[in-house]
Amino acid sequence: MQSARILEEAAEQFTAGLPSVTTQPRAPFAEPTGLERITDFARRRPIYTIGIPLIAVAVASLLFRSGPSFIEQPDPPPATGEPRPLAVEPGSPLATVFSILGVQPPRTNPESRTLERYVYGTDLTVDALNGAVYAIALGVPTVAWRGLRVGLSQRNAEGTLALLGPPSDVAPPTAARADTIRGYLVYPSLDTRPLRTLRAEVRPPNGCLDVSVDLRPRAAGVIADGEHRYAAIGPPAAPLEWVVTRVLIVNRAVAGPSGGAAC
Repeated sequence: MQSARILEEAAEQFTAGLPSVTTQPRAPFAEPTGLERITDFARRRPIYTIGIPLIAVAVASLLFRSGPSFIEQPDPPPATGEPRPLAVEPGSPLATVFSILGVQPPRTNPESRTLERYVYGTDLTVDALNGAVYAIALGVPTVAWRGLRVGLSQRNAEGTLALLGPPSDVAPPTAARADTIRGYLVYPSLDTRPLRTLRAEVRPPNGCLDVSVDLRPRAAGVIADGEHRYAAIGPPAAPLEWVVTRVLIVNRAVAGPSGGAAC
């Protein structure tokens, strides 16, 4: 017992001589700011940081392009230079047509099987009956017949027709349903634009033929909306610019699809 007591006193004396151990204070923890978190995210994940904005820009671009877009494509197209006068008259033999326009193989007229059709380009046709010109149709602004051509204004067309005979409306003007897309007055197609047809009847001694012109509002271009294409005229409040879109000259000295001989 006495030896155990001696050992406890020796242990107390030994520990009393040692320096005291104190707990070191911890450094204060600072919560990272939003900017520091973004910087840390960009440093650790550079691919995601670059890729995500690019994907967002691409999606926004696709959404923008998927909406309706305007394509400048006037109809009728503007004429470049003076139109070439067409020196072919109803009743002229086909040999005259071939010498002026060139030889073309005959085709069937979709409106009358009694006529032979000769096509020169996309919008110039000559219909023949019994080897002579029965009708001429112009749909291009580069060719004119007695001053009439595609793209002529309504006022000039009426004045030119008056030199041949008193012009009159063939039928009441058509009025198609219009819509508004991207600030443009639009129609479902170029052929559904409002139509007005004027005709002058030329009778002896000035000839024996009917001359008709189709008038439609000039189209400024096309509105493309997905798979749909609309004829864009212009701002809804702007006045319509009526122009000639087709000229038709028919021989009335002989009986044909347009009726019996008129003279």
